[in-house]
Amino acid sequence: MIRYVLAALLTVAVIALSLPAIQSVAGVASERGFAGDVAAIDDAAVSLLESEEPTPDGVPAPRRTVTLSFPADSLTTAPIAHLRIERIDETGSLASYAADGRAERQHPIDAPIVHADPTANETVELGGVGERRTLALTLQRDGDGDPVVVATD
Repeated sequence: MIRYVLAALLTVAVIALSLPAIQSVAGVASERGFAGDVAAIDDAAVSLLESEEPTPDGVPAPRRTVTLSFPADSLTTAPIAHLRIERIDETGSLASYAADGRAERQHPIDAPIVHADPTANETVELGGVGERRTLALTLQRDGDGDPVVVATD
């Protein structure tokens, strides 16, 4: 009987000691998967800038869509706390994201990306736990007449 009690206590102790490692691996796995989604945003935005031209008013703007998978909280994945894409200058943006409890990661994007209104220069902010979200990217002109990628959710 004592063996069973010791075996149960030892099992509980091993599980308790391994939980931080499991959570860390879950965060890394989520960040790796989400890094692919951020790279897809970069590819689609650069493709718009390199292969399309902004259209006149009344004509549909060139468009690309990217599906983002925000992981759910589970034993093997950690939720992504946020995705933020901020235009840093006329030629680029910076995407920032983080899994819960982990340091923020940054990914430079070689295209100016703004949220919803091409003249407002607003930051794109997305989040969601266990959701798939579609980000539509269109090529438009900003207030200065320069091409800019406009992101809408």
